[in-house]
Amino acid sequence: MSGVEILQAIQSIQSPLLDRLFGIITNLHHETVYILVLPLVYWLYDKRFGRYMFSVFALGFWTNDLLKDSFQTIRPDSDVVRVIYAETGGGFAFPSGHAQTPLIFWGALAAQFRRPWFTWFIGMMVFLIGFSRLYLGLHWPLDVIGGWAIGLIVLLILQRTQSFWAGDRQGLVTKLGLALVLPGGVLALSGLISPHGVEPLVWVFAGVYAGLMTGSALEEEYIGFDPRVGSALTQILKVVVGLAILLAVKEGLKLVLPDTGWADMIRYFAVALSATLLSPWLFRRFLAAPPTRPNKRTRS
Repeated sequence: MSGVEILQAIQSIQSPLLDRLFGIITNLHHETVYILVLPLVYWLYDKRFGRYMFSVFALGFWTNDLLKDSFQTIRPDSDVVRVIYAETGGGFAFPSGHAQTPLIFWGALAAQFRRPWFTWFIGMMVFLIGFSRLYLGLHWPLDVIGGWAIGLIVLLILQRTQSFWAGDRQGLVTKLGLALVLPGGVLALSGLISPHGVEPLVWVFAGVYAGLMTGSALEEEYIGFDPRVGSALTQILKVVVGLAILLAVKEGLKLVLPDTGWADMIRYFAVALSATLLSPWLFRRFLAAPPTRPNKRTRS
């Protein structure tokens, strides 16, 4: 069967309910979802693993974007197959970002927690997100299969080099250098490869990664926030306060910065810096300060 015939066969089960359902599923791969999950890992679970996930998030997206600009394959034509929710897809087709990036990101979480039920849940979610691109007519079957295959390769490489991306045995200067050099290199490479120049999301992810890694390096050096400290109520307050700060920074800077790529990079840099530096400082200062040790009294 050709790619067109496969898409037409899949779309033969179409219905308004499935249209709505797969529209929701496909939007599980959205930068907002990852930007919400990443701070929670850092605030509530483990900072070292959080730094690793920052790199998983960015490298998953960057490799996909650079590969798309290298292959420059065309998406399905709406004259041949039914295309809906077209706003969730743009640019070139191969490999599918909805197949590659969720496998890398959620696969890294599954590898960390190693719970069978969680692994099965992640596997089903990754499959459905990729399958949704076929149902919606936004990718060819090869785009999705190739995205899964490339995502698995990238994930295995990241797993083997996890200690490096987590910042083990790295000083402050090395961490800050990586936070700035890697996004800068990706921006330069994207500008060279992409036929349309640096795309908007590349600017956004450059700012996010630089801010996350810069903030986490400075926080570890000067603040020493411990995500494990605090009661259940404290953890809930951390989430509420932290997300409120991120939203305020994101929307506040939108009012004063122009609608350009470099301005988006600055805005998301500030948002990410707030997540890994400002919020942890507030948590440690007002919500989750480490317990003080009682003074030892000497007997007279």
